[in-house]
Formats: sequence, structure tokens, C-alpha cells
Amino acid sequence: MTVDLVVASLADPAPKAALAAGFEEEGVPIVLEDGQKDREPEALARQAAKRAALGLGIGGDATRLVLVLAAAPGKPYLEAPAADAREFAQGAARVAARRPLRYR
Repeated sequence: MTVDLVVASLADPAPKAALAAGFEEEGVPIVLEDGQKDREPEALARQAAKRAALGLGIGGDATRLVLVLAAAPGKPYLEAPAADAREFAQGAARVAARRPLRYR
């Protein structure tokens, strides 16, 4: 039996490969799902966070990605343009692994 630690729900498949690569580089597994096309990234992320064992959900579309914490109903914990998906994924994976974020 596998446990879904982090779940990503994407309304657009464009950032999928970069998200997977960023998480793989940090050694953190992620489940990538196709989300509803008409939903906002925050709504997709909140839905995904409810299914993730760590309570971390990612939502995204063709322009934007967000990371939310299931226990924190406020603003997203991380946000980035979809064009920066790989870097965003590395940061999100570091949050999941409880490692410090990299700042540039």
C-alpha cells in the first residue's frame, strides 16, 4: 500500500513534467492528478491537500501554481508562475521534507 504524501491537482497539464522533476530532484514522492478545468488553483490545492497524508496540496493551471496546507485556511503557503514549475516544485518538496527553502 502506498501513501500519497503530497497531491497535485492540475487544471492544465503543461507544468506536470516540471513538477514531477522538481519533486524527484528533492527525493519526495508526489501524486499528479488532472483537475477540473474550470477550478481556480487554490480550490484545486485545497481539495488535493485533504487527500494528502502530509496535508500539502498543490493546485495549478496554465499560468499559476500554489501550495496550501490543509490546516491553514488562509493564503497559499507558496505561489509561483507556472513557467517556474520546477523551481516551485523543489521548494514545495523541501517544505514536505521539512528542509529549509533555498533563496536566490
